[in-house]
Amino acid sequence: MKRVMMILVVAAVMAAGTVPAQATWTGAASIRAESFYVPSSELNLGAWKTVWSGVEGYAVTDPFQINLEYQPGILDSDIANINTYLYPANPAFPPGHTDGTWAKNFSDNDDYVVDIDPAGGLTVYEYDGLTQTVDPDIQWTLTGWHQTILAGDIVDNGDGTITLRVVPAATYRPFVADPPVNNVELFDGSLNTEVAGYTFTGVAGDIGDGSTLEAELIPEPAGLGLIGIALLTVRKKRS
Repeated sequence: MKRVMMILVVAAVMAAGTVPAQATWTGAASIRAESFYVPSSELNLGAWKTVWSGVEGYAVTDPFQINLEYQPGILDSDIANINTYLYPANPAFPPGHTDGTWAKNFSDNDDYVVDIDPAGGLTVYEYDGLTQTVDPDIQWTLTGWHQTILAGDIVDNGDGTITLRVVPAATYRPFVADPPVNNVELFDGSLNTEVAGYTFTGVAGDIGDGSTLEAELIPEPAGLGLIGIALLTVRKKRS
């Protein structure tokens, strides 16, 4: 997700008079029913690199999408904002929502890396205070701007594939809300995401430059409170 510097770029585009196509916000119970919905996408990896604040991992070589689910206690418009992260303001959306030209909400992929270690014990990064915590149970992380937004363990599916499972189940780890790092990351605490994990054909040691991690999405949510239980049940049966 673009940081504060991108706001300046967007302001320049708006001043130039660029007006993107309009979309329709429906206020639907599921993000998948929205006209602007783009499924959470794969992660294409490149060479090992170091990004801001010394975080290391395999480069994410292309823009990628990570969606949050509509969830209790958060305005649908705020969820829609982070899922699209687009400009300029569009009156067709609820107050505070924006619309614009980027195809995927994480267009700053050059600042994100994936780290993997089947032995566990990876570092989980927090933007707030540049905190770093070694977690013995964490075997992979997706980190940018010194914030680990997804992390988890690795599951052998028994069919020649593995899943980099998001732990806790389908949980996005947001940047701090105060002070905000941009105008869409306005949340506190863990959030529900549609990303259950990423699948890869092969073993963890094969993941590296040139690998693609395919996004595994949660089922269409009938009740968000049951998602974690359902995912854990499915994984236990497969592992």
